[in-house]
Amino acid sequence: MRETLTLLMIFFCINTYSQSIMTALNFGKQNDFHSDKLVLQTTTLMTFYNSKNVEKKKEVTNYNDHNKETLELRYDENEVLKQRLIRTYDSSGLKSIARRLENYHPLLGQTSETAYHSYDSNGILNKVIEKDQNGKIIRQTEIVNNDKGYPIQLMLFLGNELYGKETAEYNYETNEVKITYFDKNDNIVSSEKSKIEFAESQPGDITNEFGDVVKSAKYEMVIKYDKYGNWIKKTYFELINEKLVKKSEFIRNIKYRKTI
Repeated sequence: MRETLTLLMIFFCINTYSQSIMTALNFGKQNDFHSDKLVLQTTTLMTFYNSKNVEKKKEVTNYNDHNKETLELRYDENEVLKQRLIRTYDSSGLKSIARRLENYHPLLGQTSETAYHSYDSNGILNKVIEKDQNGKIIRQTEIVNNDKGYPIQLMLFLGNELYGKETAEYNYETNEVKITYFDKNDNIVSSEKSKIEFAESQPGDITNEFGDVVKSAKYEMVIKYDKYGNWIKKTYFELINEKLVKKSEFIRNIKYRKTI
């Protein structure tokens, strides 16, 4: 039991910074705006509530001419820069070819990792190579996709050595995917179920006029929008013991591009 928990913790920590079935499934799909109006920059203030304390963070994000993220600055509650995320796209401005993550630590100083993205003949992500700041390969991910473009197998290598594998089975009717995790010896470590498309509502969910889910069996969300239909404030509540408990709040200032 202890070995299984240890493997899970290690696998989780590695996947926090690398590719997984879920990140591959949602790769390139992020679009946090309802309108087509071009955005120059957003500043988001985030507050997280738990039983012990209140945590605050800030993110400043720049966008290209297709509303794709190009630069993200992540600050702690004291306005100290903790991370810088830089994305590079191909000539179309739509397809990511690299992602550089810079970390700032008071003791370790600045470190960075860069992930390089490769695609199959259908334009679907099928390989990620991650290098440290010295250009050394630290992780590699190989992805097999089905005919719908969904990842069905992912193999993770630390350097050139196989670390583990994930497989995915899809139920499109229920919008569910079952992901199974294997160690390097092909032994099953664990499995879990998740949504395929998180933006899609489920039976019983309540959506607003923008199609956003504002109430489900376990959660409620209060959303405010600007005149273009893009959210500027989100407050999340969780239903605990039949009472709504505030869990987080996001306040976003959107700076739009000037039209000529």
